[in-house]
Amino acid sequence: MSVTFEQIILDAKRIANRLKDREALGDALLLESESVNKQIESMRQFQDDIDILNRLARERSNNQLITIIHQENPQIREIQQENRLLKAALEDHQHALEHIMSKYREHTQAKILNTKVNFVEAYSRHHQAADIERRDQLIRQQTAKIQEMAAVMQRASQLDEEKLNHEQEVLSRLVTENKGLRELLEISRKYGSGGQKMLVDEKSTQTESCLLEGLIEAAIKERATATATPSSSSSCSKATEKPTTDTTPADVKVPGTEQHSSAVSEGPSTMATTSSSTNTGTIKAMTAVVNSKAEPSTPSTTTATATATAATTAITVAGTVPATTTSSS
Repeated sequence: MSVTFEQIILDAKRIANRLKDREALGDALLLESESVNKQIESMRQFQDDIDILNRLARERSNNQLITIIHQENPQIREIQQENRLLKAALEDHQHALEHIMSKYREHTQAKILNTKVNFVEAYSRHHQAADIERRDQLIRQQTAKIQEMAAVMQRASQLDEEKLNHEQEVLSRLVTENKGLRELLEISRKYGSGGQKMLVDEKSTQTESCLLEGLIEAAIKERATATATPSSSSSCSKATEKPTTDTTPADVKVPGTEQHSSAVSEGPSTMATTSSSTNTGTIKAMTAVVNSKAEPSTPSTTTATATATAATTAITVAGTVPATTTSSS
């Protein structure tokens, strides 16, 4: 029967464990033998002491022993009394120490309870402070947004008011220019030279008046539309805005326009399709004519100015509304 290497290793381990157990047992036996030897030595010493005492007792008489005992009895009683006093003092000291320690424990426990952190209360207080801080921050943000919106609405209302004032100023200027032009036409008719014929007939004058009325009506309609449909950003600011009144009536009537109703009726429908560039050209032409009023007027210069005005108006209207102007020979 062949023995494997693993079996040899297992046997070696088993033998080593047995050797360790036997060594431990031997050590225990050695210790026990030493203790037995010590006991034997002490017994021998005790026996020797007893022998010595017996020898001494044989040498002395009983009377000496009695006297020695009587001498030692008071000392023993004093020692016993002293021991009793010491025991009583020790008990008193222990009671006092226990009382002091109990008071100390109560005091320290009270201090600990007073200085103890209440985590629930601290946690709730911390969360309350965090909520208050978050609420304050939200209020500050909302206040900043409201202020920004108020500034935007105020700026929008200011721009709207400026635009309305500008439109009103333009309308009043147009009315003034219209009156000045009509005065120039009247002067040119009254004080013009007899042999010189005007380059523009009555129909061109009617077309000019229709053009001015159409400009005024278009501007009024545009402003009414802008006022009726305001933007959402300026709706709140317009509630506190002062209402602006239109000083120019919609149905402006100028002298010389009542005679030709057909030309007047064509004005609004024709001006509904005019562009902003045409209005700008007409305003420039009118401004040039009004500025010429500052120069000294003579019959010849007045007639020339009226002729130039009528020609400029006819050219401007011809570029925008064909079939409404005619040229006289």
